Amino acid sequence: MKKIKIIRMLVLGIAIMGVLPAIHAESVEPTLTTAAAVRGLSADDAEKHLPVKLHGVVTFYDDGLFSRFVQDDTAGIYLQVTNSNPLVPGQIIDVDGVTGSGEFAPVVLVASIQVTGQGPLPEARPVSAEELLSGSQDSQFVEISGMVRSVNYEKPTGDYYLEIVADGERFTVVTREVPTNQLNDLLDAKVRVRGVCATLFNRQRQLFGVRLLVPNADGLTVVKNAPFNPFSAPAQSIDSLLRFTPEGVTSHRVKVTGTVTYFEPGRAIFIQDGSQGLQCQTTLRDEVKPGDQVEIVGWPTKGEYSPVLEDAIYRKTGVNSEPKPDVVDLNEILTGVHDSKLVQLSAKVLQRVDRGVNQFLLLSAGDFVFQAYLPADASIGRFSDLPSGSQVNVTGICLIERGNNWQAGKDWRAKSFRLLLRSPQDVQVVSLAPTSTPPDNWVLIVGAMELIILIVVIRLALYAKWKSLDSK
Repeated sequence: MKKIKIIRMLVLGIAIMGVLPAIHAESVEPTLTTAAAVRGLSADDAEKHLPVKLHGVVTFYDDGLFSRFVQDDTAGIYLQVTNSNPLVPGQIIDVDGVTGSGEFAPVVLVASIQVTGQGPLPEARPVSAEELLSGSQDSQFVEISGMVRSVNYEKPTGDYYLEIVADGERFTVVTREVPTNQLNDLLDAKVRVRGVCATLFNRQRQLFGVRLLVPNADGLTVVKNAPFNPFSAPAQSIDSLLRFTPEGVTSHRVKVTGTVTYFEPGRAIFIQDGSQGLQCQTTLRDEVKPGDQVEIVGWPTKGEYSPVLEDAIYRKTGVNSEPKPDVVDLNEILTGVHDSKLVQLSAKVLQRVDRGVNQFLLLSAGDFVFQAYLPADASIGRFSDLPSGSQVNVTGICLIERGNNWQAGKDWRAKSFRLLLRSPQDVQVVSLAPTSTPPDNWVLIVGAMELIILIVVIRLALYAKWKSLDSK
């Protein structure tokens, strides 16, 4: 019996010894050896810091942009690196590290990097704007073509920033080299971009934009030069923009002329040519004033209700008298025909509101409430001496708020509108609010106070007489 127990214990021990290595083998996480395997992890799994060994080529590396990417035969991936020597695109490297969840997609937390050679960049995969904005191309070496809208050189970093439009979507391109010495030659040119797709995201891991990081001079190529000197083109009337033509809407810049009605340096310039107003978005700061005649070149695009010129450039051609506003009533302004034009209407002040440097007036025309605002520094004046209830004539740039109930025909009216004021002088007082009047029961209140005072005086007199009698 004792021998049987000993035999059983030996058998059990052998069995346990055979199982333990298997259990230990299952507890060790396998090493991930491709970028695609890392990208395929969920955020929770990537945060388990699984071991990674990659062999690939550097596609972009710039510590100043917090951008470090490598791509192997399967995919591209972001490297989260600390205390590492800078790398150069085209270097072949071995990467040891662990996975991390990243802030948008899984990343590699680098423990060590070994440079093993030099090679060509991977072949860029042609993609659409829709694919880029889906987030699926994050960290990948891609190719896309588009029209250049703006070019800026950042001297502190040595980087060029291009804004391009592809398939109606806007992207930022960052590069150290451009294929021309004259940056303006790139405007309105069609370019091919080969670079790494870097996603812009919020704190909730949600995409809100994309930029393309170009690693070398070959990554930015002009496919088609800009068609002409933009200011040499014939001018179009403002009301011709985005109208139907059998050829369709142009993808190139157009030139318009008009009289300046409003200018905010580096942001916007409004003009009108008699029939219609136009908002032009610009980063230029060359000063112009209301009344100046200008030529403006930009890309027409749809606005809230009327066309807008994007990425506009302009030049002053003359001086005229300051334009007079169209005097309108509420019904006329809601038809929308005065959008982006200088208008004037009668209104009543309901409330004054300051929000930082911006000043707002809540106004009413009859029972309709609307807003006028002054996006300017408080030093040019304020509305503090304008009491609520005052009747005013207010002048400003009309900005139509279309709403969701648009329909064809003359009966349609906009949901609302705002007035963009140029200065506090755009609000002219017709009549101040009546001053406060005493309430109807003011006489009763005064009479009651007099009675109280009389009672106090009588009681003091009686008390004094009582004290005198008591002392006798």
